Order: sequence, then C-alpha cells, then structure tokens
Amino acid sequence: MKIVIVAKTRMGSGACVGALTFNGRSLRLIAADRETNERFNMDYQVGEVWEVETRPDPEITPPHVENVIVTRKRRLGTMTEMEIFIEKHMPPTAGGQEALFEGLTQATKAGALYIAERTGIPSRSTMFWRPDKTLRREDGQKRIRYRYPAPEGGFTLTFVGFQEPLPEIPAGSLLRVSLAHWWRPREMPEGELRCYVQLSGWFLGRG
Repeated sequence: MKIVIVAKTRMGSGACVGALTFNGRSLRLIAADRETNERFNMDYQVGEVWEVETRPDPEITPPHVENVIVTRKRRLGTMTEMEIFIEKHMPPTAGGQEALFEGLTQATKAGALYIAERTGIPSRSTMFWRPDKTLRREDGQKRIRYRYPAPEGGFTLTFVGFQEPLPEIPAGSLLRVSLAHWWRPREMPEGELRCYVQLSGWFLGRG
C-alpha cells in the first residue's frame, strides 16, 4: 500500500505518525517494534511517500479507528504538492469550532477543546481544517498552544508537532488536527474520560 506522511507528532522519545493513502484513507501508523524501540517511527518525515504492509490493530477504540500496525515499509520518495494531494484525497473543513470533528467538540473554562462520550464520539480522530481566523501562539510552562479568537475567549489547541512553532498561523491555512487518546487526571479516577483536540502541524503554501 502506498501512503503519504501527513503528520508527525511527539510521543515520548518516538513519534505518532499520520498518513493518507492514495484512495483517501486516513491512517495512524503503529510501529510493530514500539515496545522495544524507544525511537519508534522517527524515520518518517512529513511529505514522504512510503510503501507499507500493515495488519489490523486488535485494540481499536473509537474514535481512534485509523490505527494500523506496520509490518514492512520502504521509502519511495517525496510528495511535492502536499496541499493539492490533501485537498483531493481528504478535503478539509473550514470555519470555527463547529467545523471540527463533526461539531462535537466543547471547551473547558481555559479554552481547551475536547470530545466526550456523553456528548457524542466523532467517526474518526484525524482531519484537516482551514480556520476562518488567525491562530495566535500562547506559550505555557510545558506546552505551546494556539488560540482561535472569539469574544468569549475562543479556544486553544495544544501543538504536538515537530515543526518550528510560528508566532501565528494565518486564517485559511491548511492544518492537520487530531484527537489525543482517552484521558482523565490520575487524581480523578472516576472523572470523565476525554479526548483533547491537538494541532499536529500545518501546510503553508508548500504546493
């Protein structure tokens, strides 16, 4: 199966890697040696074309339905027109919060977006989005976030990619967003499980 790498995000010492097939299927590549290789998936780069063989992930939990386990792989080259490829094979949505994950996201008081089972689980955990407003960088103690502005404060997306962070991301830019795995604070074992929305990266007129 031929794929194009569309996202690479931090996961410990390794990476979570997203790909698109040439028939428009979104994949999350799970390394077969993930348990023994702490640098798993670091050999992939966004924009590369690979030939891979995969098997189903036996532990699929919605909305993370894109997972496949890679058993063999071979790098073929580089895709030069990423935006055109994405627009054709996985068209982005455009707008504000309502355009993200089938309109099922909600925000914490601080502005962090998430989905929860009680309000609906989207059909997938990866997508592309063109925001209708400029996103501005906010640096926290541990994380970089980008804020979508609104009169009531807007919302934020945590940046988890490898790109050099920008001061702002212009409105209309092509962004890849994803849902983190189900999580709740350790000190709240009975608390609500949530998947937070995160920003994987962006494509700014690279073709």
